[in-house]
Amino acid sequence: MTALPDDSAPTRIPGPAVARLALYLHVLRNYSLRGIAVVSSPQLATAAGVNPAILRKDLSYVGANGVRGVGYDVAKLIGRVSMALHTDDTHTVALAGTGRLGQALLAHTGIGRGFTVAALFDDDPTLIGTTLSDGGPVVAPLDAIAVAGHWDIGVIATGDERAQQACDAFVAAGVRQLLNVTATTLHIPDQTPGVVIRQVDLALELQVLSFQAMHAPDRLGVGNDAGTGSEVNGSKPPRRAAATRYRETMTS
Repeated sequence: MTALPDDSAPTRIPGPAVARLALYLHVLRNYSLRGIAVVSSPQLATAAGVNPAILRKDLSYVGANGVRGVGYDVAKLIGRVSMALHTDDTHTVALAGTGRLGQALLAHTGIGRGFTVAALFDDDPTLIGTTLSDGGPVVAPLDAIAVAGHWDIGVIATGDERAQQACDAFVAAGVRQLLNVTATTLHIPDQTPGVVIRQVDLALELQVLSFQAMHAPDRLGVGNDAGTGSEVNGSKPPRRAAATRYRETMTS
């Protein structure tokens, strides 16, 4: 895979910016499927739910610069962001928890886009030894994680009471990237450096969404232009800015 030129983007992208870049990529791919070739920063920012200034800062990390008065070339921007996020690489994923939550993740996301489910684990006797798809991996016992092999990413979708057990097993297996979709706060021993955990808390996301909805520009009686984060009468809606700051705090 060809790397970005050294002068086109910084070598390190902040974690919150990485999460937003992944969101921009999702939006851009949808634009591409709809035949949209050019998008402005206010349009992309609105679709992603961020302030245009934040979006432009994020895109600067991947060396993407739009044309003033025109916007960004969608195809080129997809290429830039994809390259920065290494979505052309293939990563192996092990899923702990193949009950309703785990199966919903597989059905909804399909993993894909550079990620392949290589192993499935559960502690339910009725699921162990079965497959969730034709040709897919066989569900193994949860306690087999630590000895089953090595994967790039471990996804934890077990019951809350089994989440820490799955986490410990993944760490013992050498997995250093974990996605936790349970409500349990996971703990990593201090003597095990380099482990990155990303928590997806649906309850927290609903709280943020509710906050943003209550402070949306249309509730303030301003026009649709405010929804793009553009200036109205020379100033930005203060409550929109507050919502943006709140979201940035929650994703930092």
